[in-house]
Amino acid sequence: MKTPTIQQERVKFQKDKAHITYKTKAGKRVPGASTIAKIGDDPSALLYWAWDLGKQGIDYKKAREGAADIGTLTHFMNQCHLQGKEADLSEFSAEQQDKASNAFLKFLEFWDANKFTTVAIETPLVSEVHGFGGTIDLVAKDGGIVLLDWKTSNAIYRPYLIQLAGYEELWNENYAFSPIEKRAIIRIGKSEASDLEVRWLSDMKPYWEAFKCQLNLYRAFQRLPKAGE
Repeated sequence: MKTPTIQQERVKFQKDKAHITYKTKAGKRVPGASTIAKIGDDPSALLYWAWDLGKQGIDYKKAREGAADIGTLTHFMNQCHLQGKEADLSEFSAEQQDKASNAFLKFLEFWDANKFTTVAIETPLVSEVHGFGGTIDLVAKDGGIVLLDWKTSNAIYRPYLIQLAGYEELWNENYAFSPIEKRAIIRIGKSEASDLEVRWLSDMKPYWEAFKCQLNLYRAFQRLPKAGE
């Protein structure tokens, strides 16, 4: 008698997925960590990228959308795999699928080499203490608790490190019994899907201090009078 094959749930990517709104237990809306981490940031890297594409005769808007698609698709494939589901890629072009699949295989190599097991995926959290929220990409375990954040870009920029510090604080506040012991940013390149970088970080205190300062600046901006008042 043949053993029946267990068919994985096939999941289609939601392009129009609603943006998450973060609220405290009292119902107060609070900003997201990704927004806070960009407050006062130097946009020169993005401007240079757009200028360089212009020199090559490439529309930076189309290039940005294509890169975002590949990064988002890879993230989706990772998430489905770790949840034991099958990613439905039918709505993406063959080129996008090919590039994302290459990045996905790179991620699997990293995952298997570290012998990780999944703790939490795409977890939205809110800090009642500091008043902000965020959705953590991935928390794993390799004997200790590991925070992993996925980025699509040609480099690891400072706001990514500050955002990661915010995520770590969110996790530790909500899961104090199981605090983060290690953390890393996993970066996939915009132009080459095989360009995958993993940067491990140790001392997050300076980035957390910066995050708190940016959070205060965000609130100060929110208190400014509106135009015409």
